[in-house]
Amino acid sequence: MRLTNLSRHMMIIELLALLFTTTSCSAKNKKDSIDCTPMERSGVMLRKTVGDSIANIILKAKTIEIGCDSATIKRLGTDDRTVVRYLVADTCNYTADTEVFGHFNAYLFVKFKARKQIVTAQYDFRLHKWMLVGKENKPLRRFDLLNTEILKYALLAFPENQKLTEILKEEEK
Repeated sequence: MRLTNLSRHMMIIELLALLFTTTSCSAKNKKDSIDCTPMERSGVMLRKTVGDSIANIILKAKTIEIGCDSATIKRLGTDDRTVVRYLVADTCNYTADTEVFGHFNAYLFVKFKARKQIVTAQYDFRLHKWMLVGKENKPLRRFDLLNTEILKYALLAFPENQKLTEILKEEEK
């Protein structure tokens, strides 16, 4: 009988040792287990590149308008605002500002309004440039435009705009 009790105790000790070695005893933080979304990563890049004050206006804007000229302005709804914020905060568009020769001519603008502050993103698809301008059209930052996703979105917002359609056809060549 003693041998069976000893073997039972040994088996219990082995099971406990196996249980302790296979389970983790570290306390996990819920915040550590959640991965950043692409929008959060883009927001971090935006803050590093243009600064907190400009990034806050873009990321927390209550009103976002998109337009090709002063006659065609469209105020965006909640879902569209999220898409446009993501497209503007896209990390690949903040990598460089190479010098090009030509006059910057904005074909598309996206205006972000947060409280009384306004920042406008202007896009020149022919020069492959875009810039952020302040309230009185004061240039804040300028970058190379490495993708045309915002142009494709603008065509969804303004399907009848011939100028944007021509620019997209040129870009696809």
